[in-house]
Amino acid sequence: MANPRRELFYAIRWRYVARYLGQFCLIIGTLNLLNLLVALFYSEYRIAISYAALVAGLFCVGGVLSRIRTHGRMQMNEAMVIAAAVFLVVPLAAAVPLTTHGMAFLDAWFETVSAATTTGLSTQASVVGIPKTFLFARAWMQWYGGLGIVILSLALIVRPGMTALRLASLDAPDDLVGGTRAHARRVLNVYLLLSGVGLLGWLLLGGPPMTGLLYILSAVSTGGFAPTDNSFADLSGVQLAWLVTLVTLAGALPLALYHRAWKDGWRQLLQNLESRALLVAGLAMSGLLGLILWSQGMVLSEAAVHAPLMALSAQTTSGFSSLAPGDLDAGSKGVLILAMAMGGSVGSTAGGFKLLRLLILFGLLYRSLMAMSMPANAVITQRLGKRQIEAKEVEDALMIILIFCGVVVLSWLPFLLYGYAPLDALFEVVSATGTVGLSAGVTAAGMPAVLKLILCADMLLGRLEFVAWMVFFYHRTWFGRKRGKT
Repeated sequence: MANPRRELFYAIRWRYVARYLGQFCLIIGTLNLLNLLVALFYSEYRIAISYAALVAGLFCVGGVLSRIRTHGRMQMNEAMVIAAAVFLVVPLAAAVPLTTHGMAFLDAWFETVSAATTTGLSTQASVVGIPKTFLFARAWMQWYGGLGIVILSLALIVRPGMTALRLASLDAPDDLVGGTRAHARRVLNVYLLLSGVGLLGWLLLGGPPMTGLLYILSAVSTGGFAPTDNSFADLSGVQLAWLVTLVTLAGALPLALYHRAWKDGWRQLLQNLESRALLVAGLAMSGLLGLILWSQGMVLSEAAVHAPLMALSAQTTSGFSSLAPGDLDAGSKGVLILAMAMGGSVGSTAGGFKLLRLLILFGLLYRSLMAMSMPANAVITQRLGKRQIEAKEVEDALMIILIFCGVVVLSWLPFLLYGYAPLDALFEVVSATGTVGLSAGVTAAGMPAVLKLILCADMLLGRLEFVAWMVFFYHRTWFGRKRGKT
């Protein structure tokens, strides 16, 4: 007897994946034209040639693939495969120009994976001597990487009916391609506005223009690549650090929420449950970290400055730092690990397993506690704010949190086998999986290649929240009955 689940399952159609992957190649090629222009501006001609070759290659491949004809609507598994493929192809292609500076290909790929996933981890001990084009290119890649993942997560990856779409006040699109374009227009407007306001604020505070551009490009995407070795510690004033932090907070909120606030009033920003959760979590982590730093001997006035900058950087998964995380005590690292794991809001550029899912978990625990004090036949519904939570949404939230924790543990064990300090290794793995970028000093050029690959895998898994990769590596996704065939 045939399995009904298999009868309803359709494998991907190669023509669809090839066509839309080709369109992405054209988009990425266009975006890399800016890197080419920057290289020419700084007279870094060897790098300019490499970017010219990259752009030409992407245009050629994209031009051929995008001409493939398709009919009908895209399937959800096809959308997920495209999303995963983009995050494989783009870093691999972008790594080639970095090798012209003498960087090993694995380190170059690590750098581009970190940029595309808006993480900010780097194997490079210092940015001193690195060509200016590369500093711009990685910040620019974080900017469009953050934009791309928001659009993909809202319109492609998140299944119709999921909480993210409802809280963002977006309709679940029947047509994934059309839905993507609609979301892209909304999110792009918000993204450009946040970037422009951030850069304007930087200039008004008297910050260096080019440095500000690199900071804001990374900040709005919650990326964390700083143009200097010591991140916030190298800034001329704490006002600039706070400006960048505020931009990261803005990026860690659901970007589609700004569109709703524009239509229905700015009170929507504060009335949104995820916004309030992010503020509460940020304040709680800041206060806890401040107390620990103070108890460890830091002057109270300094702790009041560094604690919120570090805690909010971890909570928004931006990865900027005013203190070297590797020099912190165990308690401070523990607070940052917790903040990095929780992350920001669904539908934002932030990573982690997301505060929304943590709220759903807390709601489940509360419902279980209430059930123990009520009659056996009583019906208890779980609510999130004013909305009832469906069982499927609880299941999805728990699945993501469980997979996140499982990936962290499995990635942590090899670091222990190589003799790294357990807490520092855990800090690094959570930072990579949460796409944060804070480093306890473990990530370095001399790190074993297998550990670099593990961190790359963590960044890729965490950025697409695991589900897309599960679909990508599921054999029936690629081989089986296709729609329109019997």
